[in-house]
Amino acid sequence: MGKKIGKRPKRKMKLPLPGSYLIATEGIQTEVLYFKQLAAEVKQTYDGFKNRIEVTVPSLTIRGTGVSNLTLVEQVAEIIQVSPNLFEHVWLVFDKDDIPLDYFDNAIQSAHQRGWHVAWSNDSFELWYLLHFEYLNAAIDREEYKRKLTGYLQQAGIAAHYEKNATKILTLLTRDKRLAAIRLAKKLEGQYLPNTPFHQRNPGTTVHVLVEELMVLEKIACQLREQK
Repeated sequence: MGKKIGKRPKRKMKLPLPGSYLIATEGIQTEVLYFKQLAAEVKQTYDGFKNRIEVTVPSLTIRGTGVSNLTLVEQVAEIIQVSPNLFEHVWLVFDKDDIPLDYFDNAIQSAHQRGWHVAWSNDSFELWYLLHFEYLNAAIDREEYKRKLTGYLQQAGIAAHYEKNATKILTLLTRDKRLAAIRLAKKLEGQYLPNTPFHQRNPGTTVHVLVEELMVLEKIACQLREQK
């Protein structure tokens, strides 16, 4: 007697986990260190709310991938495919890098088409760091970014040189300076027409959009505490 053919088991539908974030970064050091610090700050503000069912406690997953642009888009798709839950918010963090110009633009557009967000930097993530200290509206090379950040570290007396994988720069990125960086990033964003290709927005960054969103999460937690 042949094997009884039954109905195929239904594939379980994955549902977005409320308040869940996947932040996938090109770099495996600089960006990871930075966003892990911000994630720790968010987590700290929600201490004590874990068992309150009416409060959505954010869950932030930071993944350094070592790949960028379109390759990062493809890798994030794979991460999501094997994840037991869907992430409610997906962010990709990458630089322009030394690649064909259309690769950068296509990667941003491809992510947007999937409903994801992109915290991009042109030319370097260090632009976001630098905006904590000064406004920059002219393109400079990556060595100049390092030189400028080295100057601020030396001025504070905490390091002789800026290094991508070092945490010392993070001690200078205070909340007040973060707010200043957001303001300057918005000012920089406003100097370009909306239809300007992303690769032509140099200097330019949208890291502030993600950072501002994380700060809103902290603000919500503070408001909840005041209601207790």
